[in-house]
Amino acid sequence: MIKLPQKRLRKIILLAFFCLSIICFQGCAEKTPIYTPGTYINQAEGYYSTLVVEVTLNPYAIESIKILQHEEPQVLSEIVFEKLPPRIIKAGTTDIDVISGATYTSQALLEAVEQVLIEAKEASE
Repeated sequence: MIKLPQKRLRKIILLAFFCLSIICFQGCAEKTPIYTPGTYINQAEGYYSTLVVEVTLNPYAIESIKILQHEEPQVLSEIVFEKLPPRIIKAGTTDIDVISGATYTSQALLEAVEQVLIEAKEASE
């Protein structure tokens, strides 16, 4: 066991406490809202149909994305609507890759969500 002088041990403990305090309180800083919170509905043209989406926002992030209406083939829509919304929510942006083989359907979803984000940002300014 390493023995440290009492003064040195106190300094180390105080320094560690100080560093932990800074780290903890840094997360407490007030965030600036990005969006006007609410539920928005928008649409965009897919490959076969118009895609209607509902996007719910809080002041800081995208909470949910629901597909309300479409007539895209199941083989395209199933993978796009399953995979893209969680990716958009996690990234907090529509700047993500489309699903290969379902490009138009992917782009329609991204476009509809992007328009909501633009509208919600304008409303918050």
